[in-house]
Amino acid sequence: MFVHTIEIICIIAFALSAVISETNRGKDIVSVLVLGWVTALGGGTVRDVILSTNQVFWIKDPSYFWTALFASIFGFFFAPYLRKIRAERLIVILDAIGISMFSVLVTKNMITQDYAAYVAITMGMITAIFGGVVRDIIASRPTMFNNTEFYATPVIIGCSLYVIMAHCDINTEIAALVSIAFIFVLRMYIVIKKKTFPHYLILK
Repeated sequence: MFVHTIEIICIIAFALSAVISETNRGKDIVSVLVLGWVTALGGGTVRDVILSTNQVFWIKDPSYFWTALFASIFGFFFAPYLRKIRAERLIVILDAIGISMFSVLVTKNMITQDYAAYVAITMGMITAIFGGVVRDIIASRPTMFNNTEFYATPVIIGCSLYVIMAHCDINTEIAALVSIAFIFVLRMYIVIKKKTFPHYLILK
C-alpha cells in the first residue's frame, strides 16, 4: 500500500509538471490532457513493453490511469493560478520528485524479483525519464537528447547507489530513501547551478 501511494504521488507530479508548463499556452484541453497522461505513464509503459509483462501497469491497475487523467485535468484548469505563483519552480521540483521516486522504486522492485543489477538500473532509468522525453517530443521542446544537461545522470547514479546498498545488506527501505533523496538533491543542484557535461564528454 505504501509503495502504491508513492507511485500515485509520482504520477501526479509527472502529470502536473507536463500540464502547467508555460509552453502549453494556447493548447486545447484534449492536447494538454494527452500530454499529461503520456508524461505520467509513458516511462512505465515502455518498461512493461520491454519486459514483455502480461499487462501494462495502468491496464492491470486502473488507478494509475485515472490518477494521471484527473491530475492533468486539475493542472489544466488551475494552470493560470499556478503560473501566477511562479510555478516554473514547482515544475522543476515536481519533475525531480517524479524521477527520483519512480526510478528508485522500479529499481528496488526489479532487484526484489532477482533481475540483474544492470537490468534493474536500466528499467529504473527508462521508467523515470522516457515519459518526459515523449512529452518534450510532443510539445516540440528540446529533449534530453538535444542538450548537454545532466538529466539521466542523477537517476543512473542514484539507482546504482541503491543496488550497491542492497547488495551490502542495508535495509531496503533505508536504501531506497537515501537513493531517492540523493537523486532529488543532485537534480536540484544541477538545475540551480546550470551544470552541463564538460566539453571533453561532448561528441565533436
